[in-house]
Amino acid sequence: MLSNGRVIRVAIRSSRRLFRDTLAVCLSAQPEFTVVGHVADDGALLGLCDLCGPDVVIYDAGPCLTEALSTLTDLRGRYRFLRLVVVYERLSSSDLAASQQAGVDTLVPSSHGLDALLMLLHQHAEAVRAGGGTQNGVGFTEQEREILTLTAAGHTVSRIAELLGLTPCTVENAKRRIYQKLAVSSQSHAVARAAALGLVNRLPPGRPRVYAMGGLRLAVLRGPDVPARHQAAAALLSQHIPFVTDTAPDGEEVDDYVGSSAAPVILVDPGPEHWPRLGQSWVPVLLVCSAPMTRGDILEALGRGAIGIVAAERIGAALVPALTLVVSGHLTVDPAAAAWLIDAVGNRAGEPDGGLPDLTTREGDILRSIAAGHTVRQTARSLGIAEKTVENTQARLFRKLGARNRAGALATAHALGLLELLDEHQD
Repeated sequence: MLSNGRVIRVAIRSSRRLFRDTLAVCLSAQPEFTVVGHVADDGALLGLCDLCGPDVVIYDAGPCLTEALSTLTDLRGRYRFLRLVVVYERLSSSDLAASQQAGVDTLVPSSHGLDALLMLLHQHAEAVRAGGGTQNGVGFTEQEREILTLTAAGHTVSRIAELLGLTPCTVENAKRRIYQKLAVSSQSHAVARAAALGLVNRLPPGRPRVYAMGGLRLAVLRGPDVPARHQAAAALLSQHIPFVTDTAPDGEEVDDYVGSSAAPVILVDPGPEHWPRLGQSWVPVLLVCSAPMTRGDILEALGRGAIGIVAAERIGAALVPALTLVVSGHLTVDPAAAAWLIDAVGNRAGEPDGGLPDLTTREGDILRSIAAGHTVRQTARSLGIAEKTVENTQARLFRKLGARNRAGALATAHALGLLELLDEHQD
């Protein structure tokens, strides 16, 4: 499809989050283009271009093109071969003359829509290939980009090495090069910087896979050897549902254990080590608990990926019906928890934030500190609180964001626009 095998590198600048996110997703589906990053302001755009050297910059000027001219002139001065495509809402005769003087290649009215923009981008792509010009920024290798993305997803060095077929030493060396290129000194700061430049994005969690009625091939029964697990096994046997009992001590990834079938997991009175690592898949998890669960316990279970909860005393009557609902993608909880859970959802229905995680002021302070690359000790000193308080608040923050570590929390916060909201409230 590509005339000379060259993929065109595109950077996007827009203060409108929906515009740049939508355009980035659209271009990522085009094999002719790769989005090297998408940013909200001019300073970040200059940094992104210095780092990644794109072939084309799409600049969303919004209602006022005049304010963009200084940055566009700067970009043209730095990069001779860079293609500047500016999307605008209003354009005066003086703006037209000034944009030509600044070196803008193409002006696109926003009223023309996405198809017109894509058509122009394809024309620029052909011109870039024909001209052979290139912008050589510091750049990331493909391996470094993969490592950066996996780091932002919360994976450890050993897990990244396993996923990419590398040694842990190779991953560590690559991370040091990434830190140097981003001019940061810590993992959390690297993820924050990469997220701000649009270099990494957290993929939304996949929907639970839907199983046809009667098509369930396998269930995984996991948890300590307790009476409730034996009762669950008896309930499955009585309905002729095939299952395996998994006694793995380290909560291995589900896909590693059951292959591509993504069998549902029934967790009975699990400890932290029994929860499966879901990896790149999203499998149905049904939780069975012998002891009464608090609201915090249930919210934590849902945050860990459980989409069904059954009390052990109701295994005989409720386990198989709940499993049927869970594997079809439905959320099902024990009646004892349903009432207050419905109330909680109802109370949030009218909130203006659209259901985003509701962070306390202290959680917001700690999230900003993490984004700045601070350690727990530095955060405690800057906020005037104990390190233990930082750790406890940080743990609650991770649960709200569905993250396992600081890097994952930052990636999620950026994907949901929470960092921008915190900055607005601070201003």
